[in-house]
Amino acid sequence: MNYTKSKKDFLTGKVIELLKNLKPDTEPAFGLMTSQHMVEHLSWTLKNCTKRVGEVENPPTKGQLGFKRFIEKGAIFEHRPSDKTKADLPTLKFENLDQAIEQVEIAINRFYTHFEANPDFICYNKFFGELNFEELELFNHNHYRFHLWQFGLIDKYL
Repeated sequence: MNYTKSKKDFLTGKVIELLKNLKPDTEPAFGLMTSQHMVEHLSWTLKNCTKRVGEVENPPTKGQLGFKRFIEKGAIFEHRPSDKTKADLPTLKFENLDQAIEQVEIAINRFYTHFEANPDFICYNKFFGELNFEELELFNHNHYRFHLWQFGLIDKYL
């Protein structure tokens, strides 16, 4: 089986169906985000994968090198408790959960459309550093699975 195709199938064919099972009051198994915060976080992160923001740092920062190693090791997420509180959550951008889910669908479609038209595009931002399509697809596939698992929408993360 083509692993990239299975990631695309999951992101384009399963994610929205799963997110539609989410309720505004669904509690996460861990972490502080509400269901809508999580959904908005997923769409925001994916939308940033089709951009180049800022000047490339040469050499890459310690954080960018660490993120690259994270990707090279398979982009395996784990929950890390912090001292943040619900007061630290960002302000919600959309009126309700359904509108936020619509943005995820837009972000997923935009991601694949962008890379079909620009297969050699390299994303850049201060956090990720430079990442290509395969790296970004792996990151987003695992990122989405992690948060879907966090909210009980899938039984297994990996």
